[in-house]
Amino acid sequence: MGDVVEMGCSVLKRKLKSLCCSNGWSFGVFWSFDERNPMFLTLQDAYYEEQMATVVDKMLLQVHMLGEGIIGEVAFTGKHKWMISDALGGERNSTGSIGSQGAFQDDSDFRHLFSSGIQTIAVISVESRGVVQFGSTQKVNPIKELK
Repeated sequence: MGDVVEMGCSVLKRKLKSLCCSNGWSFGVFWSFDERNPMFLTLQDAYYEEQMATVVDKMLLQVHMLGEGIIGEVAFTGKHKWMISDALGGERNSTGSIGSQGAFQDDSDFRHLFSSGIQTIAVISVESRGVVQFGSTQKVNPIKELK
């Protein structure tokens, strides 16, 4: 993607930080299409609060396939996914235009995030570049512009 690096912080990381800090997200990661095989999405950059370091570290080696799982499906369809954990019942409620409520319950990566204290996850397509995934330890209401 050719990010410009200034003082050890990429343009992409600064943008993720800005989006996280201004919208209540605990972390933001950008999954980009792999240069060697565009059927795969790999983590290109991330911003996270200190308490989210372990959560994001577990994502570093993940590879998502286009059209499979939540990350791959959002990248393939271009339709976002917004998921909120019901802290009392342990159930997950989803909004967005892809999949059913149970679709992400089979995705072990997302179950791990919810069990780590994440209350809200948003996965948003970035045209032909990949997917941005945000997570928050708080309930974050869906952004109307994304509906």
